Formats: sequence, structure tokens, C-alpha cells
Amino acid sequence: MPLPDSYNQFEVKNDQGVESNQPFTPDAGNLDPRLDWSVGRRGIPYLDWGMHPGKSWVRDQNYAGSFSPKKNVYYKVDEMTGLVDPDRRTSANNFRIIRFAEVLLMAAETEIELGNLEKAREYVNQIRRRAANPDGFVKLPDGKPAANYVIAEYKSPWSGKDAALTALRFERRLELGMEGQRFFDLVRWGIAKDVLNRYLAYEVTKRSNLRGATFKDFNVVFPVPQRQLDATKRPDGTLTLSQNPGY
Repeated sequence: MPLPDSYNQFEVKNDQGVESNQPFTPDAGNLDPRLDWSVGRRGIPYLDWGMHPGKSWVRDQNYAGSFSPKKNVYYKVDEMTGLVDPDRRTSANNFRIIRFAEVLLMAAETEIELGNLEKAREYVNQIRRRAANPDGFVKLPDGKPAANYVIAEYKSPWSGKDAALTALRFERRLELGMEGQRFFDLVRWGIAKDVLNRYLAYEVTKRSNLRGATFKDFNVVFPVPQRQLDATKRPDGTLTLSQNPGY
């Protein structure tokens, strides 16, 4: 089951600082099977590109860490068959606007806000049931699961709205990881400043480039690009648009 409050106490074993020509054994503990569809990590198949070799596939582990993005990477076969042209950054693949899993998560969140916790749990479990299907696990060349994938459904009713929202919000994090939803979820829930500053306090112990970084109240919206401001300039030099506060 998810560990929304203590997950940082159990880091996934990684190859930070380990050269690709040095021995490394991947994490042998229980892992959500969606981890290896979201990020690439050493010793695990990286789509159809082969085993992820670790450090040699990361530009700089000092700031980038030991994992690689995966959900926004195309398959090697797509390049070989002409479906993707990496030089021109073009693809014949349709862009996925929304996934059914996200529809279920939106429905679950709505049911929680309406007080229908059991219906919400049903929607969340539908997603977890799909993720638990071994047919969808990342597999080694011999057909065995690439890691010790373990995921279960919520068997007991949630104790109340707060518990239900905690479960729902963490499920969005697990299911939609690397899909560009997280920041906007945090802003929508009104918890961006708290969550991101806790993240920075933890991550700065590993990434020196984050030293001094902090998330401020005004960061919940982006700045208006200067060229867009300039494009609204009136003949008298005043601007139609104004910059968002804080920028």
C-alpha cells in the first residue's frame, strides 16, 4: 500500500555516483509496478532500448540524479520504422490529451468532495487493479518481472474525507507521475508552498544546485513573458498587460 507520510524514509536503491562499468544490483524490495513505467533506473529494461546502464545515460548525476525520464521517451522501434524522426523532433504519434485513468481519478475526487467515499474507493481500486495485472509489468528478457512488484487494492473503507483525499492525492502522484500534472494539482489543492518547500528541504541534501531555493506564495502562477507584455504596448508607451505580482 502507498506510504504517503513516510515514503522518503525508504528510498529506492539507486546508482548515484556508481560508474556504469562498476557492479550494481537494483532494489530487491517491494515496489509499485508503475515506478518502472515512469522513470528509468539502472538494471531495468528501458522500453525497447535495452537495460538502463545508469550513470552513462544521465547527463550529470550531480544535479539530475540517478533516474531518467521514461514516459515522454519514444520506443526504438518507432525510430527504426520511421514513426519518429529524432533529428527533426517530429512524430507520427497522436498526442495523448487525457487518459482514462485520469478520468477515473477526477471522478474519485469529485465523489470524495460529495461525500461518496465508497464510490471514490471503487474508482481508485479500479486503477490499482489494472496496475496489479502482471501482464502489464516491466519484464526482463526472460519474461520475468523486472523487480519485486507488489500492489494491492484498498480493502477497508476510508475513515473519513481527509483519509480519502490523502489516498486520492497520492494515487494521482503514482499514476500520473512524469505527466506534468503534479504542480497544477498542488496549486489547485492550495498546498503548493508547503509541499514544495518540504521537497526542497529534503532534496537540497542531495542536490547542491538547489541550495537557497524556496517556493514563495506568488510562485503559484507563472510570470507573464516580457515579449507578451511588450506586444501590448500602447502608442504612449504604457502596457495593456501587467506583470503578475512578485515578478
